[in-house]
Amino acid sequence: MEPIEERIRKLLAEIREQVGYDRAEPLEKGFSDARKFVLYQADTPVYLLRIHEGSTYARQRMEFELLRKHEANQVRCSKPLMAGLAGHLDLCYLLLSYIPGVSGDGVLPGLKPEAQLQQGAAAGRELRKIHQVTPEVPINWAVRRAEKYRQKREEVREIGLRFHRQNELESYIDDNLGLLEKSPVSFQHDDFHPSNLIFQHGCLAGVIDFGRFDWGDPWEEFFKLPKYTCQVSPYFAKGQVHGYFQDGIPDDFWPKYNLFVALNQHATLIGGIQHDRVQETLKKIERTVNTHDFQNGGPPAWYRLQ
Repeated sequence: MEPIEERIRKLLAEIREQVGYDRAEPLEKGFSDARKFVLYQADTPVYLLRIHEGSTYARQRMEFELLRKHEANQVRCSKPLMAGLAGHLDLCYLLLSYIPGVSGDGVLPGLKPEAQLQQGAAAGRELRKIHQVTPEVPINWAVRRAEKYRQKREEVREIGLRFHRQNELESYIDDNLGLLEKSPVSFQHDDFHPSNLIFQHGCLAGVIDFGRFDWGDPWEEFFKLPKYTCQVSPYFAKGQVHGYFQDGIPDDFWPKYNLFVALNQHATLIGGIQHDRVQETLKKIERTVNTHDFQNGGPPAWYRLQ
């Protein structure tokens, strides 16, 4: 098999035959395993091309079909244009329309708090639309989610590192896992935060990077707010909750939100170890644990802003 760079060069040439672009610029931003390129016609970015190993084609094809459903539901996302397998190169690809603009982490801090709240509400409305898609085959998600947590907890125990108030959090999870038994199961973007939201002229223009999608309780998406969003804009985080629940926040939301935040701290620590950011991650977990109401299941400190 030829080196990856040579195979990618050949695939780019084949795609040029099909869609007629002028130049391909690599896109380095993000933590994806995919190789990404922005394809230009003249000086206008027209397409986003994601190239993956051929063995992942079934997943890329599924993402393509799901994006079609989101498009039909009027989600502001890239249009899925082509999903292909280049078996002779052991590569597959996804061709999407390109959404021009700037990611939210670069835009939001420069907006006034009221505008940050409004854009958060717009994001919440998009997330609600994203959650309209449900799996075609039923998933016993509560059992699967509890098992995933137990595996992460055991992994952390084997590593021998401990995080702030870990025993307390684990007891809290054991006492509250039953909340998941009646969970609905829907599509999860699984990486919904300002870096994956595109803005034009200070307004939300689109949601990108659906590649990590999963299935599960739609409210689990909100544990990313303290992990990523609040550092960029707590006002945006608060607005996202309000936009999602336009008819008022249900009574069972905050207890489940707190459970999802707790459930994800072991995985956060493992991710920090893998990226060589142990101390930074331990501090982040401490900050999260100290600003959440695990005693009473109420809203967190970031939500209680003026």
